Amino acid sequence: MSNQGPYGPPPGQYQGPPPPQYRPPQYGPPPGGPQYWAPPQGPPQGPGFGWGSNGFPPPPKKRGKAAWVIVPIVVIGLAVVGFGVLSSILKHNGDDDYTQPEPTYSATEGPTEEPTSSSTTEEPTAPATTRTTQPQPTKTTPPPPSDTVIVAKNRFYKTGVQKTVNCRESGARANSATNARKYYNSVLACLVRAWPKQVTLAGARFVPPHLVAFSGTATSPCGGNSPSSFYCSTNRTIYMDTNSDLRWYQMYLSYSNRTQAMVWLRAEMTDTVAHEFGHHIQNMTGILEATYNLRYEFSGDKSLEMSRRLEIQATCFGNVFMGANKSSYGMTGLLKSQLDYLHSHQGDEYMTQRDHGSRAIIPRWANAGFVTRNPGSCNTYTASPKVVR
Repeated sequence: MSNQGPYGPPPGQYQGPPPPQYRPPQYGPPPGGPQYWAPPQGPPQGPGFGWGSNGFPPPPKKRGKAAWVIVPIVVIGLAVVGFGVLSSILKHNGDDDYTQPEPTYSATEGPTEEPTSSSTTEEPTAPATTRTTQPQPTKTTPPPPSDTVIVAKNRFYKTGVQKTVNCRESGARANSATNARKYYNSVLACLVRAWPKQVTLAGARFVPPHLVAFSGTATSPCGGNSPSSFYCSTNRTIYMDTNSDLRWYQMYLSYSNRTQAMVWLRAEMTDTVAHEFGHHIQNMTGILEATYNLRYEFSGDKSLEMSRRLEIQATCFGNVFMGANKSSYGMTGLLKSQLDYLHSHQGDEYMTQRDHGSRAIIPRWANAGFVTRNPGSCNTYTASPKVVR
């Protein structure tokens, strides 16, 4: 995933970095999804048995009125009988001497229990009602988009023209490792300001990448060593080859057209950081992982073609940024002409395998990004194989 390779003045030897290691991203809700709670069936249960279907106890039973009618009648009858007996005794006692003992009476006074009326009534109990609950619709998680859909119909292509962030070129030059690092970080700071809105509009989360400037070879979590600039998706880090830029700077000091050569080097440093940031965009939007999945499904030139589509698109994304900030950055005049020269002198013609694209078609995609300032013009995955050769 390197953008540095033999091109421009003078060509050198290229060895690309190892394929990055990555974990495929997740879509939609996690497997299993949220659990939906369904309310219990039927009415709420009351404490104990014998409660009504409405959740409350039944009303008390009413007593009949007949019992209250019988009691007065019995009392009146007893009074009449007692009065008659008393009268008879008084008459009889009127002829007797008070010295004789009075007779005793053991008369009964009728029933000892009140009769119970059989005409008592109860209010009818309302029939039990059953509450029915509408079944909850089962929500299914849609399957994640296929790798082909991710690379060819990504939402990132519809985020529109990039607006300028008025980025300015750094005044640092590659005359030391420290100054080269300052230049890289300046370009990176501009890219971090330029892309978040469009990445977010694509439904992805923007995360700024790290940048490591190295001399010699670099070891990354992606595995292996690389003598050239590259991007590692595992730790979201851009690795910049400082050695190459320092060597070219020292070489160009002796050139008769030193000014032009130094401008070319500045264009190369800007373009390389922007290209590797293009891979970071592909990583955030899922294009990078999907491309590697597709690449491993194929073999031979079809697999290399997927690699070319990935690399050419990263160059196009980088030039969207440069086109949006051409005025403030000064990407005009000699700097722009050296950028064009760079694009027409980098490609698989200088490499050992056809995995980055030909120098004959790279300028086409770089100019498309620069002029339109729209990532939609960088959809290499729907393009004819002829223009990604």
